[in-house]
Amino acid sequence: MGRFLNPGNGGFQRIIDAEVYVDKTGILGVLNKWINKDTRYVCVSRARRFGKTVAARTIRAYYDNSCDSHDLFAPYAIAQDPSYEIYINKYDVIGLDVQSFFQVGQDPKTFIARLSAEVLAEVCSKWSDIEGLKEKTLADALIKVHEKTGARFVFVIDEWDAVFRFCPNDEALQKDWIHFLRDLFKQEDMDAVIALAYMTGILPVKKYKTQSSLNQFEEYTMLRPLMLEPFVGFLPTEVDALCEMFGMNRAEAAEWYDGYMFAHEHHVYNPCSLARAMKNREYGSYWTQTDSFESLLDYINADLDGIYDDVMCLIGGGRVNIDTVSYDNSFTVPKCKDDCFTLLTHIGYLAYDAEASQVFIPNEEVRMAFRAALKQCAWPDAIKPYQRSRKFIQSILSEDNTTVARMVEETHQNMTSVLMYNNENALSCVISVLCFFAENQYKVIREFPTGKGFADIVLLPKKRIPGPAMVIELKFKQEVKAAIDQIHEKHYPDSLKNFYGELILVGISYNKKKAHECVIERFEREEDM
Repeated sequence: MGRFLNPGNGGFQRIIDAEVYVDKTGILGVLNKWINKDTRYVCVSRARRFGKTVAARTIRAYYDNSCDSHDLFAPYAIAQDPSYEIYINKYDVIGLDVQSFFQVGQDPKTFIARLSAEVLAEVCSKWSDIEGLKEKTLADALIKVHEKTGARFVFVIDEWDAVFRFCPNDEALQKDWIHFLRDLFKQEDMDAVIALAYMTGILPVKKYKTQSSLNQFEEYTMLRPLMLEPFVGFLPTEVDALCEMFGMNRAEAAEWYDGYMFAHEHHVYNPCSLARAMKNREYGSYWTQTDSFESLLDYINADLDGIYDDVMCLIGGGRVNIDTVSYDNSFTVPKCKDDCFTLLTHIGYLAYDAEASQVFIPNEEVRMAFRAALKQCAWPDAIKPYQRSRKFIQSILSEDNTTVARMVEETHQNMTSVLMYNNENALSCVISVLCFFAENQYKVIREFPTGKGFADIVLLPKKRIPGPAMVIELKFKQEVKAAIDQIHEKHYPDSLKNFYGELILVGISYNKKKAHECVIERFEREEDM
């Protein structure tokens, strides 16, 4: 048992010993269908914090022939699969965490040489009776081991794309890494050596120009996970079980961590964040900002392709159409707006609806990360979301009808290129933009059910934050008074009485001349009068 060659099952043991574990061993049954076949080259790219390392350690523990993993896997789904006994602990495993070769103090340019030398040293140690291995390249050494012993290898390469994240501008090093992988997996003599090659990272396989050096790998991505959908994140039934086990509110779990969607699985939760919430017995943001998002701020600041308008639409709860085809899977600055949004989808900041070819912000946790990152943008004065949002809320609290109407009109005009101007849904998106950075204190709910209809937008103060709730009703081509009248006639306050101490009613209307009006009214409960 070594660090890289046959690392054992200790990594999986630690995973299942954790307080929160969800059984995803079913992925092994899928891999067993592909092993030793042309389908044995698998590249799984997942958003950050979506369990890439957990999957890698599970796969290593299952196939590794240096240990007996039967007791570890017996309680889980794979043990019921017909292929279970055929493949468990039957292969020599080479497990690589590429990110570990980019530690502080190490020269990143030497990582390929260091990786190759350390793995080769372990191969030479295990098969010390085979002469001449030390003088060979890693690939040639594995070929000779196979020729002498019949050994076949399962490769599990975690964070395969680390070089593109740690050295985004070093194209020479990136190409050397791709060439190393090509020599390892594509030369003809290695074909008999490899039983399975499983690579995982944030990005799919990097492509150069029109040719791929690793085109034998089948891609399973955040845009198109195919049959690996059930193993990407937590599914609703799995979240139900966790919430019951830990006594946590199910609706809050969905609000914080749901929102990712695939062709067949329409509700996918961020697994790492939800697991931490269960462990800590507290919902909140467990997201940490990435360097890749920070590098995109320069692109957003340049406002190429009119990206401001689309970002405004996203933060207002809308969706943006994108074309994902042209993206070259690089962490360097994207070439166009579509590349920018595709990269944000790969790293988990946006969710992707493949049927509609649209992206959107998936949940509250990511919305908080988005808000924090976008504070750094050099927004034009007319649409600075953070400053304008604070002023908008303050104007409502001070019942400044004129300022509220003016701010809505200005924001509405700035968003006309991405919204149909004359409909209430467009205005609802505008109000959501104006409330976006206020969401640190308020829960902003569009189409709040009241029993006698839906309030257009409701702002509820978050726990332990003092302040009134707000109901905002929107009207097009009607008097602004009609908005306030509807709030009273449909008894919206009655549906909210358990959520607030004070309540502010806001009516906003506009007409085809794009004139906006606002009426603000403080509502008093009968028992308070």
